[in-house]
Amino acid sequence: MLRKIVLGLCLCLLAGCGPKEADTVSVGFIGPLSGNAVDLGLAPSKAIALAIREYNESRGPRDPLVAFAFEDDGWDGANAVPLYDKLRKEHDIDVLFISHSDGTTALQEKVLADGVLLVNSLNNDELLSAMNENTFVIGKKTEEAAQLVAARVEELGKTKVGGFYVTNSFMTISATAFSEHLQRRGVEVELLPVAISKVDFEAELKAFQADGCDALAFFGYKNLGFAMKQARELGMEAPFFASTTTLGDGYYENSEGTLEGTEFSFFTANDGNYILGHQFLDRYQAAYGQEPFSVWPPMQAYDAANMLLSVIRAGGRESDEPLVEWLKRGLHGINYYQGVCGNLAIKADGSSRGIYFSLYVVRGPGIVEKVKR
Repeated sequence: MLRKIVLGLCLCLLAGCGPKEADTVSVGFIGPLSGNAVDLGLAPSKAIALAIREYNESRGPRDPLVAFAFEDDGWDGANAVPLYDKLRKEHDIDVLFISHSDGTTALQEKVLADGVLLVNSLNNDELLSAMNENTFVIGKKTEEAAQLVAARVEELGKTKVGGFYVTNSFMTISATAFSEHLQRRGVEVELLPVAISKVDFEAELKAFQADGCDALAFFGYKNLGFAMKQARELGMEAPFFASTTTLGDGYYENSEGTLEGTEFSFFTANDGNYILGHQFLDRYQAAYGQEPFSVWPPMQAYDAANMLLSVIRAGGRESDEPLVEWLKRGLHGINYYQGVCGNLAIKADGSSRGIYFSLYVVRGPGIVEKVKR
C-alpha cells in the first residue's frame, strides 16, 4: 500500500516523464520506502521527484527531459544489485541515486561497467569517498556528525560510555569515529555490534550498569528504541546520546517515550540556507500535503538532484562524449552551489563539502530543540 501511495504521488509530480527517449536522461532511486529507516528513503524520493518536476516544467526547448523511477530496498544493502538490474532493464537508467552505504559499495563494478553515474545523497564518509570515479557522495560528513556527539559527551565530563551500533557500514563508521574521538581523550568506550533485528538488550545493559557506565550511546535505528526503554526499566539514569537517525519512524514509539532527553547531531533548515531551506519545505508541503518529519535526508536529496540537474541544464556536452563523462565533468566543476543545505562544492574525490550540523535534544514526539551550551 505504501509503495502505491508513493508511486501515485511521484507520477502526479512527474507527469510527462514517460518511457525513455533519445533526448531523455533517465534517473533512478533506490532507498527504503518501507521497513526500517523509512525516513531515509520515502521523503528523499519525493524530494528528488519534486526537483525533477521543477526542472521539467522550466527546462528550455533544447534541454533534455528527465525521467524518474524508483525501487524500495527495505533498507537492506543486499537488495541493491537486483533492484539496480531491474531499473536498468525497465528504465535504462543513466543515473542512480541511492541512500544506502552498503548498496553503494555493492554496485561499484556494475555502474563502472555500465557507464552509470551513482550518487549517494545521504552519506558522505571516507570509505564512500574512495569509491570509483562514477560515484559521487553529496551529504553530511558521517564522521563529523558522530564526532560532534562525542564532543558533547566529553563536554559533560562523562568517563565511561556503553552502547550499541547496528552492523551496517554507516553505523559502523559512525560508532568508530565516536569511539576514537573519546578514547583519544581518555574516555572508556564500549559499543557493541548488534543486528538491526535485535530487540532484547537486557543482558548487555545489565553489564553496562554493573560496570558503572555514566553515558549510553545508540548508533542505529528504531530497534534501539527498545534498548532505551529497557535501560530505564533497569533504573539506569545515564544520559542517552545517539545518531542522526533518532527521529526515524518508530524510534520514539519503541522507546515508549524514554527517547526524550537524548542528544544527537542533526541538520535542519535553520542550519543550512535558512531562506532556501524553508522555501523548499513550503514547496514540499504544497506538493505532498505535509512537511517531512525528519528534514535533513530530503533536503540533502533535493540538493543532490539539483546539482545534477544544473549540469544537465548547463549543457556543453561534447560531440560523441558519453553521457556519464559529461555529467562527471560537470559535477567536478561545481565549486560553489547555493543549495538548501548551504553552499556546497564537489571535491576531487567526488565527495561534497559544506554541510554542517548542530546538536539537538529530543523534548517529545516530533519535538526537538538545539542544545543550549
